[in-house]
Amino acid sequence: MTAAVLLSGCSTTGTATTPVSPVVSLAHVHELVAGQPDGSLLVGTHEGLYQLQVDADGSTTAVGPLGGLDFDPMGFTIAEGTAYASGHPGPATPVSFGTPNLGLITSTDLGKSWTNVSLTGLTDFHGLAVMTAVDGLPHVFGLDPAKPRIQRSMDGGLTWSDGAELVARDILVVDTTLYATTPEGLAISEDDGMSFTLDPAAPALYLVAADLHNTLVGIDTTGTLWTRSPGQDWARGQTVTGTPQAVAVDGARIYVADDRGVAFTEDAGTTWSVLDVRG
Repeated sequence: MTAAVLLSGCSTTGTATTPVSPVVSLAHVHELVAGQPDGSLLVGTHEGLYQLQVDADGSTTAVGPLGGLDFDPMGFTIAEGTAYASGHPGPATPVSFGTPNLGLITSTDLGKSWTNVSLTGLTDFHGLAVMTAVDGLPHVFGLDPAKPRIQRSMDGGLTWSDGAELVARDILVVDTTLYATTPEGLAISEDDGMSFTLDPAAPALYLVAADLHNTLVGIDTTGTLWTRSPGQDWARGQTVTGTPQAVAVDGARIYVADDRGVAFTEDAGTTWSVLDVRG
């Protein structure tokens, strides 16, 4: 998908400079996105979007909020270099972003500037997932807490329709498969969210993520980590601390936002390193 296709008929929200904070609090995290080309971790917080450079020893440099923007990205993901977000404006967010809800916004410069795509002022997606479709247009899926159905867009987020009846905590796309964590278990759709079936072999996941090699990582309702490599069964790991807020995976490293802040493990939770996040 080219930027021209996605931006057609959309308005630009604006841009700003990116300040660097000496100390960053990441206590209220909605989304983690790992696997960036530069190895950084993106963190969607209640006060904006942050980019973290994490060294092998866990020492961390944070930049943000990106664009100097304090909106609350309740839903956030990246697909083929385009960032997709939704949520609420912050106290200093420009009015052009929409209020009380952002609808769907996108960025092609890693959060420095954003463009209104659709549903401005109307919708607050609490989860977003994007599928690169064979027709060239991304298929975008959203969790709208006001609607008990998966929301689906077949044209990059410009127009939306109802999919299957679904109440989910988290959604994820891997290739052409849409995953959703539901109270009944991990649900799977192979028809763009029009229907879902439960995976009887999967644990009762609360959060789910995947890396670039399609390895799945999840956290179940007891706080236990699970991993599944392609063609393998689910493998049980150790537990997180307190209530998990978000999870991401980048190769052997699993990032989790929980009661400690943001931490990572490279041995399925046997040992953890808590990020000391400084600007």
